[in-house]
Amino acid sequence: MKRILTIMAAIVCLCGCEKIFTPMSVTLSADGETVTVHTSIQPQTLDILDYNGEGAKIPEYDEESQTYIITNDWLTASISEASYDNGQYELVLTAVKNTTGKRRTLYVGGMDKNYQDSMEVTQE
Repeated sequence: MKRILTIMAAIVCLCGCEKIFTPMSVTLSADGETVTVHTSIQPQTLDILDYNGEGAKIPEYDEESQTYIITNDWLTASISEASYDNGQYELVLTAVKNTTGKRRTLYVGGMDKNYQDSMEVTQE
């Protein structure tokens, strides 16, 4: 009986897990780069955090462009409400030039309904 309940719980968990970022990780060039990915997060929940969970947690809203924008250290993320199509928004990630000589990583996250997730953004 325990085994059946464990299997059923695992199935429910696997079926309920949705990818809210496509792709789930991005590697950017050391020269600085802008890329566009897709997400189903609610734009007002956009955040950029480091490994310790510290960082920018509330995006600014530009009414003129209807865009949520957030910056943490070397990375800026933005979502335009006008980019919404078929349940997804375009998330634009822009990294400044990496002059540290070291690889660096931040996590862009947000919520879709009751589900929170993040994608890893690494710069060479």
